[in-house]
Amino acid sequence: MESNHCELTGVIVTLEKVALTPAGVPRQRIWLEHRSRQLEDGHPREVQARIAVILAGGMTQQAAGLKEGQRIKVIGCLSRAGYKGDARDRLQLLAQTLQSLN
Repeated sequence: MESNHCELTGVIVTLEKVALTPAGVPRQRIWLEHRSRQLEDGHPREVQARIAVILAGGMTQQAAGLKEGQRIKVIGCLSRAGYKGDARDRLQLLAQTLQSLN
């Protein structure tokens, strides 16, 4: 079986509004900015990433109190952002758990 697990902390830079999918499922996208210092071949390296975090169903209710600038931890899996054009090559994080760190 293949493995796909991602845990990421960062600051919310954009909270998009909740929208309904054609099937009526609430869905929300949060843009998360991550910055940290990691080791690369034994040497420290500054890393930065901005990624879309997708909340679906009941996860959107968990995000109701979140604000831009807030630190969070998200655990989930990675998926492509879409199937056409540039979206095929972009990743998004599908949230399974979300925790405020402020």
